Order: sequence, then structure tokens, then C-alpha cells
Amino acid sequence: MPAGFSRSIHAIATDGHRGSIAGAAIGALLLGGWLAWFFLARVGQYEASVSARLEVGRAAHLVEAPLGGTVAAVHLDLGAEVAAGDVLVELDVEPLRRDIDDKRARLSAIAGQMGPLRAEIAARSQALRDGAEAARARIDEANARLKEAEAGARFQEIEAERAVRLRQDGLVSEAEAARLAAEALSRRSATEALDRAAARAHVERRTGQSEQQAELARLDREAASLEGERLVLEASVQGLLAEIERRKIRSPIAGRVGEIAPLRAGSFVREGDVVAAVVPPGELRVIAEFPPSSVGRIRAGQAGRLRLDAFPWTEFGTLATTVERVASEAQEGRIRVELGVRPDPASPIPMQHGLPGSVVIEMDRVSPASLVLRAAGQIVRVRGGAGG
Repeated sequence: MPAGFSRSIHAIATDGHRGSIAGAAIGALLLGGWLAWFFLARVGQYEASVSARLEVGRAAHLVEAPLGGTVAAVHLDLGAEVAAGDVLVELDVEPLRRDIDDKRARLSAIAGQMGPLRAEIAARSQALRDGAEAARARIDEANARLKEAEAGARFQEIEAERAVRLRQDGLVSEAEAARLAAEALSRRSATEALDRAAARAHVERRTGQSEQQAELARLDREAASLEGERLVLEASVQGLLAEIERRKIRSPIAGRVGEIAPLRAGSFVREGDVVAAVVPPGELRVIAEFPPSSVGRIRAGQAGRLRLDAFPWTEFGTLATTVERVASEAQEGRIRVELGVRPDPASPIPMQHGLPGSVVIEMDRVSPASLVLRAAGQIVRVRGGAGG
């Protein structure tokens, strides 16, 4: 064998031995590093929620229909800002408006009647007063004539009596005595006639006043009836206007429209139907529900990430959250967890009430070895339970 060929074989053998040693050293280093990571490294242990939802810290107000009716107009836009008292839905009020028009037409007719009627009442009242004054004047005049006639008749009677005495003494002729007696009788008859006239004037005054007062009372009753009808109609109109106002469904608070019912003009709503939900302004939080296995593992202060269903996290990212409150007992198989959320000004995700998603919370940081041991323990328990 040539000497050069022997040297080449020896060199190859020497290089191969050196490569094996180096490979073993590298493998040992990798194994040591992996073991160090396996036992010493810390990785996050996470729990995902069953459901999650962005909500305002204050409860949303449900807007209910105060009564049933046909929808006439809808002023609802999801996400729109509304002020307290803004009209959200209007129910049909056309029959009420027609009724109001009829009653207002009657009110106008009553107003047309009341003017002339009041004028007639005023004129008759004035005529009654004037008639009473005139009657009193006539009665006073009749009484004055009666008084004058009474005085004259009395004087004439005295003269007649004196003439009778003088006739007995022969101082007055029989004819003169007879004339004076006749004059006294005439004066007395005239006085009695004036007395009857005065009495008749009194009766005529009372009769005339009674007739005028009866007519005036009739007019007053008619005016009172019209006034009563007017008051009833006005009260009825006010009641109808209040009914129209009740058919305007308004926002009870200022806020943003978070939910709306599928309404359109012509559709029907029943009393108590929810037509919208108005979310008051306030700080947003996350309400999440976790499986019962999370009890005792989720604690206040733990960090989490919120992923919203409408905004894929691979494109829009996630929002940072912090556990604030954890329910102590499961309700309907779920644990309620409230988390604070820290909005990211650079994130395109809109912070709106009602957005659904899921929350992932970092429960603990443990070594990979611990994770493997826990998984193995769970497998053993499951198999042991199945075998039993």
C-alpha cells in the first residue's frame, strides 16, 4: 500500500473521532438547555370564557310601549345619541285627532252662541233694571196723588159734617148741605179710585218683573248649559291631547341607542313591548362567563385579553382587561366575572356597549414540567374513574 494512501486513511479516522466528540457535546448542551427550560421556564396557563360582552357600568334602560297601537313613525337608529325626552317611536293618533277636530268645531259653535246670548242677557238685565225704576216712579206718583186726594176727601168730609150741624141750627140751607155732602162723596170715590190704581201699579210691577226675571233665568240656564258643555269639551280635548302625547314613546334618559326592536310604520306593538334599549354614558366593562372549573382559579387582579367576535383579533388585535369581581357560586353552570377594560387609543376597535366576544385570562405561570405532570395526573384520574 502506498505511503500517501495510508496517511489519508489515518487523517479521516482522526477527523471522524473529533466530529463525534463535538456532536455529543452539542447534543449534551441542547439537552441541558431543554431540561433547564422544561423545569425552570415559566409559561402562562390560560382559561377562555364561554361568553363575554362589553357593557356600560350603569344598566341600560329598556324603553317600553306604554300602550298598544299601530306604529306611525320610527325615529330609531342603532348607536344614535339621544337626549332625555326625545321621541323614539310614534303610534297612530289619527282617530284621536279627528275626535279633537270635532270637539273643537263644537267649541267654536258654542263660542258663536255665547256672544249673542251674553249680549241678550245683559240687555234684558238692563231692561229689567230700567223697568223697575220706571215702575217705582209710577207708583211713587200714584201714591202722591192718592195722598193728595185723601187729604182733599177728608177736608170735604169735614165740611159736609159741619154743614149738617149748621143746617140743624138753620144757618145753612138744605141745598148747600146736600151739595157739600155730594162733594165729599165724590172726593172719597176719587180717592178710592186712586187707591185701586196704586194697587194695580204694584201688581203690574210685580207681574212685569216676574216675567222678565223668568226670561232672564231661562237665558241664564241656557248660558250655563253652554258653559258646562264648553268646559266638558275642553277637558275632553285636553285628555285627547294627553292620549296623543302618551302615544309618543320617548327616551327616559340621555344616552346611546344600544338595541332596537324590528319596527316599521304600520306594524303593531302591544302594551309593555320593548322597542329599544338606551345605554347611559359611563365607563365600559366586560361581563364574561366561565365554566365552573374556574372557581378558585380566577382572582381579582389577573390580566386578560378581550377578543371581539366582529373584529378578528388577527387583524384588529385584542384589548387588555383586568379581573375586578368574581362570583362565588355558579349560576346555570357558569361563573360570572367582571373585568375592567383599558381602551387602546391606537386600536381601531370601537368601544360600544353590547359587542360580544371572548376573554382569555392568564391564570398562572408554571414550568412546562408542571403542565406535563398536571396533564398526566388528569389522564390518570380519568382512566382510574373509567376503570372504577
